[in-house]
Amino acid sequence: MRLKEKTHRKFVEFFERISSMHHGKEFELAYSDIQRETGAASVTLKRAIQSLAEDGVIEVQLGRNSRYARFRYLLPVQENEEKSSELLNQTRNLVDSSNEDKSQPGGILEAINVDVTELTQLVDHLRRRVRNQEMAIALLQDRIAEIEDKMRKR
Repeated sequence: MRLKEKTHRKFVEFFERISSMHHGKEFELAYSDIQRETGAASVTLKRAIQSLAEDGVIEVQLGRNSRYARFRYLLPVQENEEKSSELLNQTRNLVDSSNEDKSQPGGILEAINVDVTELTQLVDHLRRRVRNQEMAIALLQDRIAEIEDKMRKR
């Protein structure tokens, strides 16, 4: 089951991004969230997840119900762990050296910038989710208004 290169790349990038937000650990997602983020149809979503699992890009397990699944991105997991451990070591070294000698304010600023970047990514993700929920609520309100109009006409 082969996907188009563009679709394959889109899903790989999506799972890579979400995995980096979860620091390479297993995470649970609703299929509808994946569909919304990637813009894929449900059939394409199922094919893409199955294809990525067969290619060894992701590992898929059952979620809390049929609308959720637990994923683990397999490709750069070691790189992410190495990067995070390197970053943790650098941060510790910066904190230790700043405690000993206050002449390195640039190193602490770099560590703070990394944290701010990570928080910014999380906030952007939450903003997208809130916006999607707002759009769903607006659609439901429109539909309720239509139904009420039909009931009044009868």
